[in-house]
Amino acid sequence: MNIVGIITFLSLSLLLMSLLLIYSKFQHQTPGKLAMIIVFFLLNAVPLVYIVYTEQSMGYASNFFTIGSAFMFVWVITAVLLLFGILFRVRSGQEDFFY
Repeated sequence: MNIVGIITFLSLSLLLMSLLLIYSKFQHQTPGKLAMIIVFFLLNAVPLVYIVYTEQSMGYASNFFTIGSAFMFVWVITAVLLLFGILFRVRSGQEDFFY
């Protein structure tokens, strides 16, 4: 496995963990909310995986602006969601099982 595949896997894992952190603090965890989390994850993951796949399958050095902008888009979304999840967890007034 090459470095781009590893970075893609780690980026998408961090995105999924930040979404699950937000989902874990919902008062009512319904299957509909979980489905929305999964759909949001897929809407962000599929374009990145497609761009990485096409860049890897070309076989020649192409414009790295597309792959860089795809990673930057996912990293910005991940950072915002992770910050929101941390603030959502800290501002919770109720005692949590994990504390």
